Amino acid sequence: MKNKQEKKKTERKMRKAFVLTLAIAIAFVGTLPAVMAHCPLCTGAAIIGVGITRSLGFDDSIVGVFVGGMIISTSLWFGNIIKKRNIGAKGNEKLRLLSLIILTSILTLVAFYYAGLFGRGNEFRIFGIESILVGSFSGGILSLGSFYFSNHLKNKNGGKVLFSYQTIVISLIALIVNAGLFALIF
Repeated sequence: MKNKQEKKKTERKMRKAFVLTLAIAIAFVGTLPAVMAHCPLCTGAAIIGVGITRSLGFDDSIVGVFVGGMIISTSLWFGNIIKKRNIGAKGNEKLRLLSLIILTSILTLVAFYYAGLFGRGNEFRIFGIESILVGSFSGGILSLGSFYFSNHLKNKNGGKVLFSYQTIVISLIALIVNAGLFALIF
């Protein structure tokens, strides 16, 4: 009897967190300009990856890989919005990006905590650390590295991409390979 009540409570918390996140996202998207350099497609693809792996019942570390990609792509997206609107134009761009990554990470983890995706009752751990956090860190590092690698390729090619959607393709390949390794190891 108690397990059913706890499960319903967790489901209600997850629905509330989802609705709150969706409302904030819709409100934010409504204020965005039509064209942006770091596209919402990258962020959307990372979010879809999280949704798919969660719904298929994959391990939390695999879900975390895509959460890390989502955190980085969202931070880059917000960074470009700030840059285009000339907010803090005199500041250090790398420090601004690091601040956005930390802020996005905290907001994501707080939402996950209140949704019951990790915490005291979670038994899914890797070396004593929540497996979703391990995956998120790994996915975030790879996603950030993929972004800089794509920019490096673009700069070597005279400022032009080698193929359409170059950054998202490189990022998704890196995240999928990372998730595959986690599936094999854990």
